[in-house]
Amino acid sequence: MHALSHRCAAIHSAIERYNTLAPLQKPLHPLLVYLDVVEYCNFSEFEILKHSDHNLLSKDWAILANRQAAKMYFKIERSKEEIHCCNIEVARLQAWVNAEDDDMCRAVAIHESGNPEFADHLKVIQMQRRYVNEHLRVWLHQVYSLPGYCGPHLPTSTSISPALASNGESFCNRPY
Repeated sequence: MHALSHRCAAIHSAIERYNTLAPLQKPLHPLLVYLDVVEYCNFSEFEILKHSDHNLLSKDWAILANRQAAKMYFKIERSKEEIHCCNIEVARLQAWVNAEDDDMCRAVAIHESGNPEFADHLKVIQMQRRYVNEHLRVWLHQVYSLPGYCGPHLPTSTSISPALASNGESFCNRPY
């Protein structure tokens, strides 16, 4: 709010200075009213620039093609930042998937001797999560294979078939 009122005061001040100097110009320049200035909605309606001694309409930044090129340049720069952020998120997802599998293995191991029923329940949850995590690993591997991917390649596990999982093979004996 403070910034807006500060800008408003600056606009009023600029209009007052312009209106003081406008009658002294040859040819005469039109006087401005604050409400009219605020209603100007695009560059082409800003007639005051056409009468300027600074020849603003001939500046490089006033040329549509240059503005479009600058806009595209900044979009490309922003996309590079986004790619960097995505590379970080890919590594975080891979680390989370691996850590979740490790945590589930530890939880099952802790409860196998003391509470086998709970350990069996945890194994069911572990199998469900492992199934989802394997899909995530496939997608992560596809990301790692992209030609432009430049992030870290964290280790992924090898696939395990559902038949092996249902035969009771431990998920914890798999390499990462």
